Amino acid sequence: MNTMYDFLDGINESIRFRTEEMEYVKPDELGLDRRSAHRVWVSDECIIINASDDRNLQYYGGFEYVDKEYRVAIGDYVIYLADDDRVSGCIEQFTDALEQDELN
Repeated sequence: MNTMYDFLDGINESIRFRTEEMEYVKPDELGLDRRSAHRVWVSDECIIINASDDRNLQYYGGFEYVDKEYRVAIGDYVIYLADDDRVSGCIEQFTDALEQDELN
């Protein structure tokens, strides 16, 4: 018999699997205050953090202004979708820095 805990474990495992394909970086690599999170996962589509870092990301990273429709809290994670300007700006800063490193 599956319980709600089994269901949540499955969700967490799915997200962990997805993060394996993403960059795991310090917040300052996204142009964020280093106090905003321990580390974040970043891709072209989203930023994912541990739910325990969400309050700091909102306060120190300005993510309290991210439109609610682009923030998904699920299981042990919070996903911020790149459709929001604040999120896409952070992703752009990260990808721009990567491109500069490749040129140098």
